[in-house]
Amino acid sequence: MKEVGETLPKDYGDLRGEYDAIRGGVAVIDLSDAGKLQISGKNSIQFLNGLISNDVKSLRAGEGVLAAFPTLQGKLLALCRVYNLGEYLLMELDAINREKIFKNLNRFVPAGEFFVTDVSDQFALFSLQGPRTTELIEALTGEPIDERQYKIAERQIEGARVFAASHSRCGEIGFDLFVPAELAQKTIETVLERGVIFGARRAGSGAFEIARIEAGVPREGVDAGEDYIILESELESAVSYTKGCYLGQEIIARIHWRGEPAKRLRGLLIDADQPPQRGADLFDDSKKVGEITSVARSFALDRFIALGYVHRYHLTPGTEFTLKQGEAELGRAELVELPFIKK
Repeated sequence: MKEVGETLPKDYGDLRGEYDAIRGGVAVIDLSDAGKLQISGKNSIQFLNGLISNDVKSLRAGEGVLAAFPTLQGKLLALCRVYNLGEYLLMELDAINREKIFKNLNRFVPAGEFFVTDVSDQFALFSLQGPRTTELIEALTGEPIDERQYKIAERQIEGARVFAASHSRCGEIGFDLFVPAELAQKTIETVLERGVIFGARRAGSGAFEIARIEAGVPREGVDAGEDYIILESELESAVSYTKGCYLGQEIIARIHWRGEPAKRLRGLLIDADQPPQRGADLFDDSKKVGEITSVARSFALDRFIALGYVHRYHLTPGTEFTLKQGEAELGRAELVELPFIKK
């Protein structure tokens, strides 16, 4: 499995400094290996709306939405962000899903007036995350910008035409910059040089991973995926219950209106000498009631923290579990509400 991005090293030599940029300044994170698909044609919105869990029909130019491609069982095939750019839709998704979703969408092209183009290699993607991100972007572009989640606007940075999409990836203000690939190096150098006064610096996957776990953001292929129903992964914001039919809707709607998921993604404070590995089990007495999916040592809390799935009858904050790796008992885990760090 790839890390956050194959273009992204674990760190740039200063893990703590990179984390501090996320929490206090601006972290510049290279996610250029992300999938980027251009969807156009008279029937593009109609076709796409029947495949994903959120409503794209209501999007106006400059607006976006988080959505999921569900399986027939309501589980997560892929997450995506869909932006309405007026002339076409721009879809951004994790690199691990790029080829899979491109092939999936291309099945509908022969139906007419529905065209899908993989533009992943035409654009670099730099994600700016941190409380001073808006200030930096406005200084770079000379224009105000909307911080509301998934708003997108065209801007100019030193002559480069970019799209800036508001996307908080780890609990802070965030923007994804879609930059023409041939101008990527020049643009990112400008961002870093002019961003010094805003505390901007490059950050690798290590700092990003700590910050996103602290924020309780699930990662595809780790905390969310085809093993889990979308609502189990706390991705309710990716679902519309009024848009009409789509693949997997029946199961998702039934759970939402008539019950609750069998398990849910939750935060866990870990009391152990060593961090548990992904897949470590949570026990209540002799009964297994959950498992760990992500672990990090939090700089903010100075302890190990984790994300994991817990059975619905054991979701009370403060509940303690015995933590086991195979037959070995590692320590204790306490369930807490997410995010770990409240803003």
